[in-house]
Parts: sequence; C-alpha cells; structure tokens
Amino acid sequence: MRIALLIVLALLASCAREPAPHAAQPAAAAQAPDKVLYYRHPHDPNRTSPVPKKDEMGMDYVPVLAQSVGGEVRISPAVVNNLGVRTEAVVKSSLPHRIEATGYVGFDERRVQQVRPRAEGWIEGLSVRTEGETVQKGKLLFSLYSPVLASAQQEYADAQKIGNRDLIEASRDRLQALGLDAGRASKSGRVGFYAPISGVVSQLEVREGARVTPETVAMTITATGSLWVIAEVPASQSAWLRTGSAAEVRIPSLPGEPFSGRVDYVYPELNMETRTVRARITLEQPPAAMRPNMLASVSLAGEAGAPVLNVARSALIRSGSEDRVVVALGDGRFAARKVVAGVESGDRVAIRDGLAEGERVVVSGQFLLDSEANLRSGLGRLQD
Repeated sequence: MRIALLIVLALLASCAREPAPHAAQPAAAAQAPDKVLYYRHPHDPNRTSPVPKKDEMGMDYVPVLAQSVGGEVRISPAVVNNLGVRTEAVVKSSLPHRIEATGYVGFDERRVQQVRPRAEGWIEGLSVRTEGETVQKGKLLFSLYSPVLASAQQEYADAQKIGNRDLIEASRDRLQALGLDAGRASKSGRVGFYAPISGVVSQLEVREGARVTPETVAMTITATGSLWVIAEVPASQSAWLRTGSAAEVRIPSLPGEPFSGRVDYVYPELNMETRTVRARITLEQPPAAMRPNMLASVSLAGEAGAPVLNVARSALIRSGSEDRVVVALGDGRFAARKVVAGVESGDRVAIRDGLAEGERVVVSGQFLLDSEANLRSGLGRLQD
C-alpha cells in the first residue's frame, strides 16, 4: 500500500514539472516560433507524444511546430515527403460535360413482335416448349382450334359456292379481321400460327391445350442482332443529356475493350425511386456473349462548357454542411479553406468560390492536414 502511494505521488510530481503538450503550446510559441511542440499520431490527431515515436504500423508521428497558428499547420519538408503530400495548381479551363452512369443491357424493343390469336380457341401442336428457344421466320409455332374460326371459314366456303361477290368480299373481310388468310381457309376450324420473324422466344404464356382469347399474348419473339443499353443518369447531370451524344459502354462481366455507341433517345420522365433519367444507347453489333440484363458502366461525353476554375476531384473534402480544400501556403504551411463546388466532370470539379487561379491545393494527404488544421483552429478560438 505504501509503495503504491509513493508511485502515485511520483507521477503527480512529474506531471507538475512537465506540462501537457497541448497546454504548453502558447508559451512555446512565444519563446521559439520553430520549436516542435509535440508529435501527433499520423491518423488520429487526438493521440500525441512529447517525443518522436512510431505508430502501430511503423509510421512516424507528425511533428507539430509552434509556428502553427489559427487554422494553419506547418510541417517540415521531410515529413511532407514521408506523408506523400502532393499538390496541384488551381487552373481555369473548359470542363467537358462527361457523365459516368450505371446501366443494364436490354432487348431492342423495336425488334419485338407478339404472337396472339384474334379469336377464342384452344392451343394444339405447340412446337415451342420453353422461353429462350430460337425460332426461324415461317416456323409453325402452334395450331389453334376455334369454333369462331370454323364458322368464318364455313361462311367463306358457302359464299364461294353461291358465287355472290358481295358475300365473298364480306366473308373474306371477316377472315382477315380474325387474322386468317382467305387462301388458307378450311372447314376444320384449325389455323396455324407461324413465326413472323427469326429470333428468340423471350416470353411464352401458353401451354399445350391452353384456352386463349383475343386478349392473350401466346408468345413474344425478339429478333437478335442489336441490343439496347439503358443508362441511369443522375438527375443533377440530366441537363447535359443530348440525343446523339457519344457513349462508351463497358460490361464488367465482359472485360476488354469498351463498346462505342450513341444516345438515340432520352426518356422524358424522371424515375421517382432512383432519381435518374434514362438514356438509351443502341449497339448494332454486340458480341455473342452479351446478354440482356447484364450490368453496364456508361460514359457519356457532351460539349465543353465555358472556362471555369477547377481542381482535381481528389482535392475536395466533402462534409454534410460544407466543402473544403487544403491550400498549400508555402514554406511547409497548409490551411483548410471553405469553397463552393460546382459541377463535376470526370476526375475534375469546378470551384465557384473560395480559390484563385494559380493557388496550389493538396490532392494527396489532405485529410490528415485538414484534421490538424481544424484542431489548431479550434484551439486558437479557445485560447482567444
């Protein structure tokens, strides 16, 4: 018990002789402007050390100099190099309206045809059993037995026997209204339905013996040869969309060279769930391995706008209430500065206010410097 008490007293005496690093900052700053006040953890500004040391990953603690005042931070050139801090100049140039969007591959709906009867009846001799089957134009898909068709066929046959021109034309018009060719009319009440185009059966809604009505879509056939890519463009960039804009499509599941195309249609409505506007790109000769419903990454290029101040997107530090950058002031000094960001284009972002052309901003290591600058600024306000 006595030993423990002596240890506590010794620690208290040591603390009284050596004030905490943060508490010593004002006095140290007044006595020696370039003196190292303390050393801070490279990733956690709340962890400090009065002497040089390394963190758990072997990185050196960052020295904090007494010359750091307000929101400024000064770091020696050697430490700047070790931290990998890189800067770039603020430039004024035209930013191309480039949109990066996600999308998906779909069937070319202009090549879709439905097969549906125009009379009530029953399916017989169905030759297509599953969706995804390939059919050739003119192939017999199924036969339909219908009392309505039988009646129309018998009426046409009777009109031919009578020889009355008006009756023949009226009965022929009825057959055509039911989707029948008068030249193929018979008395059996059965009519064959053939594939109108070559393609893939994308939907199959009937089975052998099924009863159908004029409202029934027996099957849907989609012609192969071209596919659509539907890009989901964020609403904030939808004003840049133009019909005819060049598009570059990449399919993650098909790595390799991108596919080129152009926007041939911009959908007029905004998707309320995703807050995006859809743009359609037609690929006339897609590879055989490309399948509908594959995910796609789409880059859309538009015309360049007027020259504006812009920085690398990596320089921008976004928060819930404001945007900031870290400005290099020279001689190892850095300061966080609030800016008003504009539109983004690729890896560049426009700056509407807060920077001047030629100033240098940090594009690598800025989060570490920003946290230190905010800490220094907060301490300065407390000391005032």
